[in-house]
Amino acid sequence: MNKWIISLFAGTGILMLSSGCVATQTEPTQKEEPETVNQKLTKEEAKDSPEEKDKFVFLNNSPDRVFAVNGEGIAPQNTVSPAQAKALAKRAAVADAYRQMAEKLYGVQINAKDTVKNAALYDSRIVSQVNGLVKNASITEHTFKDGLFIVRMELVMNGTRWQEIFGY
Repeated sequence: MNKWIISLFAGTGILMLSSGCVATQTEPTQKEEPETVNQKLTKEEAKDSPEEKDKFVFLNNSPDRVFAVNGEGIAPQNTVSPAQAKALAKRAAVADAYRQMAEKLYGVQINAKDTVKNAALYDSRIVSQVNGLVKNASITEHTFKDGLFIVRMELVMNGTRWQEIFGY
């Protein structure tokens, strides 16, 4: 009886395999594809093409961009003379202005760490970092009053240059 059941299952399996999935082949339809022309263009020729002109319209007529920041620096208490205090305050204000300019152009990386102990905030540390290159910035105004030196720094950049550097 066991041989009869095994041969029944084997025969049914062979029958299913041979007659189950029969695919009919049809001829694929021919789709006409547009003719493709490959040619090499220089960067200038690509900008002059009608497709690219639409993309670059905003660059050609864009006005200059002006970035302005105010840097502040204080005079230290232990200076030899008022002239030294003013010079050190100016240097601190210029460094602060450069840092603020780099923050505007490149952004700031913030790293923070909190420590919780006994379900209460035990320690919190925040570190900010700026990395960037600031070129051709100029100091347009400066004042010194009551030990505080303030400088106004400006950076003028045309739209094309801005897009080359920061258009990512």
